[in-house]
Amino acid sequence: MTHDDARLPILEEVMNGSPFDIIDSPWGHIERWKASTLATGTMGALAQVYKMVRNDAAELEKKTAALDAKKSAVLSTVNRLLKFMSRVDALTSRVEKLEAQRKADEAVQRKLDEEPIELPPDLSEYQASTPPATIGGDTHQPGGELHAVAPKSELPEPPLETEGDEVGDLPKELEDPPDPVPEPRGSVYPQPTAISLNEE
Repeated sequence: MTHDDARLPILEEVMNGSPFDIIDSPWGHIERWKASTLATGTMGALAQVYKMVRNDAAELEKKTAALDAKKSAVLSTVNRLLKFMSRVDALTSRVEKLEAQRKADEAVQRKLDEEPIELPPDLSEYQASTPPATIGGDTHQPGGELHAVAPKSELPEPPLETEGDEVGDLPKELEDPPDPVPEPRGSVYPQPTAISLNEE
């Protein structure tokens, strides 16, 4: 068999050729059986490399998924912690405002308690008078005690007041109708009646 660099051997030539023919291979010009053996070993090694790469890729994908899950869990925990801290900050500021307001109110109350109370001149004179009298007007204020009530027959009757056309407390619209009774004006529609669907 001759080696022609311009032409590659066809499949029949490769399959039916002698194993001792010198062929052109990636490993140089070697016998056919050596090239076949090297190619078979290389393919086996490539298959093992492919398996290792595929297994490493699957393992890396699992690790990446686990890492993403951990990262999302940590981020959600951090977000919840930040929300909690913001609520704590808001509550702390409210408590501080209330505490400052309470302290200011206490300071004002202490200041008011320390100042002497000056009574108005007429009240101090009234308290200085001897014997002390009760404060209040001269009119009698009922205290809820039982007392005698005059009988009803002794009370005077109030006069009846009539003004113009009105009789008693009724307004003009509600008085008795005048004679003759006026005829109604306008039209009147009859009210609808219910129809029974169960009639026989």
